[in-house]
Amino acid sequence: MIRRASLAAVVVASQLGVSAALAQTVPAGTVTVNAGSIGLRTGYDSNPTDTLGARGSMFATQTINYDYLRGSLQDGIIGLSVKFADTQYDPGVAAPSTTAIIAASGAIELAPKLALRTTLTTTVDDNWARRSHGVQLRNRVEYDTTDFRIFANVDTGINALNERNIFTLGDFLPQDENFVTRTFMPGFAYKFGTGEIGTSLVLSRVAYLATDIFGLDRSHKIVQPNVFFTVKSSGVEVEGSISPYFASYDTTDFDDVKQLLYTAKAKYQAGSWTFGVGSSRTVSDTTLSFASLDVGQSNEASVSYKFDDKNAVSLLARYRRDDYLNTDLWSTTFLTGLDFAHDFGDGYIGTAGASVRQVRRPDEVQPWAVNVQIGFQKKLDFGEAPKAADAKVTEVKPKI
Repeated sequence: MIRRASLAAVVVASQLGVSAALAQTVPAGTVTVNAGSIGLRTGYDSNPTDTLGARGSMFATQTINYDYLRGSLQDGIIGLSVKFADTQYDPGVAAPSTTAIIAASGAIELAPKLALRTTLTTTVDDNWARRSHGVQLRNRVEYDTTDFRIFANVDTGINALNERNIFTLGDFLPQDENFVTRTFMPGFAYKFGTGEIGTSLVLSRVAYLATDIFGLDRSHKIVQPNVFFTVKSSGVEVEGSISPYFASYDTTDFDDVKQLLYTAKAKYQAGSWTFGVGSSRTVSDTTLSFASLDVGQSNEASVSYKFDDKNAVSLLARYRRDDYLNTDLWSTTFLTGLDFAHDFGDGYIGTAGASVRQVRRPDEVQPWAVNVQIGFQKKLDFGEAPKAADAKVTEVKPKI
């Protein structure tokens, strides 16, 4: 349940080419992507569980990424995206950590400028404190012109969630909490020369299949209007959104929720330097006892420098706070780290990094934890000409 930031996942698990998820926004022309990567990194973490009295552990992480995308809107587009990372620790210190995202997508033109895009996504997020499995089917109809776009999403998801009560060092729940989410989201965006601005409305129903361990019903309805924008001009990329969030519960077991959510990102590139900042306030489900939802506030800043076509270095600082509604429980994580990437050529990239972090909870401050690691990655192109070395180094650098 404590979502500890990790530079390792950001630095090494780079994404190649165009993700199959691009079928959601792919242009009308024919596209072909067939590429992937495999990676291995190892290192030492002085406190993998971020708990008092925990021991440190060596770790080894394997990453696998693959993207396939082929076709055109006129004839049909099919895509597959696979992102997988598995980390093994000393079994006496922490359970393995596994994350996986598999997305199968397709798109077809229904009429001129009108397209139907469908994505089936399976996600797995397992670690010592959290087990989350989900499947989501998204159908999106979009009318896209040079001046505006009109869209509507219809989503259905099935989820299984189980979290430890880290505040009492409790065990997992006897069984997962399962819920179904149904969402309808219409929207409109106006395009201008350097970006777009738009609005959307989320209407969602989260239905738990049974009451929780204490007999409480967590089922609720969500209404979430949203305003968003993106701008790209003169080396500057800015995007953001603001969303009033309203959740009403089926029973009086939990208080209704009113929150103001947002996302904001900015990136500026000047020569060999890239600067980035980001901030967000989001809501997610939780199985923590008597908590209705988790409100996460995240802020980060990064700077990277490319020495040449083969060498790049990045510095990242991140702060996150989680507040569990209906309780007085919260946690914060501060992390900062430095990472270096070197391109050996022929798709081989080496990385090295070090970071420190500190976790705080009510009446509890963890000692500073240290993470050091080295990694090696091989990029694989199954149909395209190899990319230039500078593009490879850029991809492995930390992204905001």
